[in-house]
Amino acid sequence: MARQRALPVDVHPETLSRLPPLRREDLDEARQKAYDALSRPPQGGLNLAGIKGPGGVLLRMPKLGKFFDEVNRILRSELGLDPRLVEVAILATAREMSSQFEWAMHEPVAIEKGVAAKTVDMIRRRKPLSGVPEKEAALVELVREAVGAKNVTSATYARALALFGEEGLLHYAALIGNYAQTAIILGIVGQQLHDHPRPAPRSR
Repeated sequence: MARQRALPVDVHPETLSRLPPLRREDLDEARQKAYDALSRPPQGGLNLAGIKGPGGVLLRMPKLGKFFDEVNRILRSELGLDPRLVEVAILATAREMSSQFEWAMHEPVAIEKGVAAKTVDMIRRRKPLSGVPEKEAALVELVREAVGAKNVTSATYARALALFGEEGLLHYAALIGNYAQTAIILGIVGQQLHDHPRPAPRSR
């Protein structure tokens, strides 16, 4: 699909962000390996955007980047969280952060992991969650309050605690925080969408 809109004047066409291109030959050996990994097709829902996205940003801050990458990997694959619910939480966070980039990357993954298209649309349009499976609805409501309203009610906390247990709830809280953080970083560097037919709305 051809790009439909012009890039902002301070965005580089190669990185699709305000950051200049990374040259492999300018990186140390460890970061060259990371660069090569990002240049390969994504696996397991990680590094979905390759160099033109969070991975490329993290390469520019090696000490923090290595830590952030490891945290993301643990959250996504080592805590035993339901992959479907992980994507629900990520989509809801992207929506509440108005992160078009995160939404565009994760909407197809959510569908692949079994999130119903109707649920995705409810998250996208901030609709009431009638008919959404209980755990999915609880996560979306948690994100809407924590990220959108900046206040989690006692009822929402109690519901999530009953469904996920203390450790599970805290793991999801960490996941939500991780993707909110990524959305902020992407917003600061002006990361633009890759070609995608249905970006999340910008408005709150």
